[in-house]
Amino acid sequence: MKLRYITCSDPREDIPVESLLNFVAKYPISEIGIQAHPGPMSFNRGRNKWFDQIVKAAQNMPVPPNIALHINYHWCDYMCEGIVPNELDWWLRVPNSYTGQPVVKRIQLNIGDYSNKFNIEKLSMLINKYANQEFIFPWNERVANKIEMLKQSGTKFSLLFDGSYGAGIEPKEWQSPVYKNIPNGYAGGLGPDNVIKNLDKINAILPQNYETWIDAEGKLRDPKTTESFTLELAEKYLQNALNWYNQHAK
Repeated sequence: MKLRYITCSDPREDIPVESLLNFVAKYPISEIGIQAHPGPMSFNRGRNKWFDQIVKAAQNMPVPPNIALHINYHWCDYMCEGIVPNELDWWLRVPNSYTGQPVVKRIQLNIGDYSNKFNIEKLSMLINKYANQEFIFPWNERVANKIEMLKQSGTKFSLLFDGSYGAGIEPKEWQSPVYKNIPNGYAGGLGPDNVIKNLDKINAILPQNYETWIDAEGKLRDPKTTESFTLELAEKYLQNALNWYNQHAK
C-alpha cells in the first residue's frame, strides 16, 4: 500500500504556531487535523485566533503544510445542510500563494458525532462547490445508510474507517475498503507504540498499491492529562509509521 498522509489529529492552541508548522514541514507526508466546533473556534475565541494565524502563515509557505479541518457538532449539521458557518468560510477559501490550491486541503465532516442533519442534495452541492478540496466522512455501522445515500447521489468523497467512532479503541480487525472507487483511510486507537503492528494488519487487507492514510488522536495526548496533544508523541508516531512505510511499501 501507499500512504498519502500520516495524520496527527487535535493539536490545540497551547502549541505555538511556529512550532507546529515547523513540525509539519519536517515531515512532508504528515497532516494536522484540527478539531473545529462552535465552542473554541467561534469568533474571538482562542482556537479561532490560533488557527487564523496558522492559515495566514501557511498561505505564504512555498511548500504548504497538509491541513485538514475535522468539523463537529452544530457546524457539521450546518454543512450537511449546505451551509458553511461564517467562522469557517474564509479559511476554506484561502489559497496558497505559490500553488493556488486551498490551504485547508481536506474537510472531514464527523456525522453521527452529536450531529443529525443530512440533506443529500444540499450537501452534494456544497461538496461540488469546493471541488478542489477532499471531503471525508467517517465509516461505521451507525452512518452506513447516510453514506450509501451520498454514494448513490454520485458525489465525490472519501471515507475514514473507525469502528469505535472516535472512541480511540483499536479494532480486533481492520475492514477492507467499503467501496471500490472511494478512497478509504484508517483510524481507531493508533499511536506510537502500536502503529507498526497495525500498519501490518492494514496492509494485509488492502490491494497492492492502494493509496490510504492513517489518523491518530487519543494516543498523541500527554498520558498524564489525556487532554494535551504533544509534539513528542506525534513525532514518535510519525517516525515509527515512516520507518514501517520505507521498509514495506508495495
